[in-house]
Amino acid sequence: MSKTNETLPLETLAPAQTVLQAFTSLGMFASKDVHADTVTLPNGDKAQFHVRELPDVEFRKLYQENDRAKLIAATICDENGKPVLTVAQAAQLKPLFAAELQQVALKHSGFGGEAKEAQAEAGNV
Repeated sequence: MSKTNETLPLETLAPAQTVLQAFTSLGMFASKDVHADTVTLPNGDKAQFHVRELPDVEFRKLYQENDRAKLIAATICDENGKPVLTVAQAAQLKPLFAAELQQVALKHSGFGGEAKEAQAEAGNV
């Protein structure tokens, strides 16, 4: 019999995890922590702010509404997770800057080219 077909004794196998435990240990739930990020302002200065991850139910609602201002207002926050912009304020941002903040929000929700790196930094990969 080949070595690949042999079964291991039960005591040598890792204890089975529940699906919930596996999802939790793999970082599959939206973090309650906020993540620092930066954007480059038109004058070249860097602005640091924080971003909160959205749970799926909240993200899908905002995504379905396709309202960038609501996404920005829901995700851009201070270090304590408190929103720093209202929807009305976010709606008044210049389009290119709003698009940049939208990309940051999407990145921290797992979408876009930089998402994998951001998720790894947050301990979710």
